[in-house]
Amino acid sequence: MKNNSKFSHFTHHYIFIFFILYLTVLLGIYFNEDNLGGAAHDSIYHFIIVQKFNENFFYTFSNFGKHELGLGTRNSPIFWVFISLFSKFLSFDLIRILNSLIIFATGIVFYKCLVIKFKNFNHFSLIILASMIFLSPSLRSLVIWPYSLSWGLFFFILSIYYYLKFQNNFNLKSSLLILINVIFAAYIYPSFSVFYIFYF
Repeated sequence: MKNNSKFSHFTHHYIFIFFILYLTVLLGIYFNEDNLGGAAHDSIYHFIIVQKFNENFFYTFSNFGKHELGLGTRNSPIFWVFISLFSKFLSFDLIRILNSLIIFATGIVFYKCLVIKFKNFNHFSLIILASMIFLSPSLRSLVIWPYSLSWGLFFFILSIYYYLKFQNNFNLKSSLLILINVIFAAYIYPSFSVFYIFYF
């Protein structure tokens, strides 16, 4: 019973710290924070492409990446296709707010990775370490201004979580979840595709 109470104590600290730091991300949206200096420009540029997906999906998809047609980008179209579906019903600002939830989810999965990897460390120290993800200038900017890297990173960290579980308990379910998540990460942000080789 005592152990459960201690775990509950850590859980409350975990939720409180993450919630407070998540509020700073929402404040960043309100004040249009852009620590990278170009995240806002990139996001707005890609949102124009999102609108073109809504206007003529097949034309935009088949010409995606062509600079001469105003569709030039180094990114995969997958993320922007999904954003285009939401943009039919939601404003850009509301999409930004909903998109910010990914940093909260990333922080939770990152914390769970740390707990598995560093079993003998104090949980509160791991909570503090995991919460630093909210203060990363790059990740904050890419969450405040929707960009595919933030979602690719989430699925990549999720693949690491299942990889750590797989190391402790070899089973087919974990191995499939590793591959599924790294495949999602790669489709959203192709740079993560190299890790498929490592996992394989």
